[in-house]
Amino acid sequence: MKKNERFLVLVLCALALLFVVCSTNIFAADEVTVTGTVYPTAFDENDNVIAAVIASMGEEYVIVNDAAGKELFKLEYEVVKTSGVIGEDSEGNKTLTVTKHEIMKEESR
Repeated sequence: MKKNERFLVLVLCALALLFVVCSTNIFAADEVTVTGTVYPTAFDENDNVIAAVIASMGEEYVIVNDAAGKELFKLEYEVVKTSGVIGEDSEGNKTLTVTKHEIMKEESR
């Protein structure tokens, strides 16, 4: 009987922890949508874009240099609608970790 009681206590603790995590959403970042223009900010020796920002309504977001971000580097001066997570870099700049994007058509701008 002792083993069953311990198991029950462990299950109840796990459920309580799961409830707290889900209700406070501590592990999930809120995804946002940002529509703006991609501007290059740095180039390599072959003039390839290696850093860029999205400018949107007076705000600038440094695009995080990961696989999805590098896709946006190719879209310099295009208006894009992006989804992602906003953060902050070590210099205090707003960053955008892109999860998906689409180029805005002229009539949608």
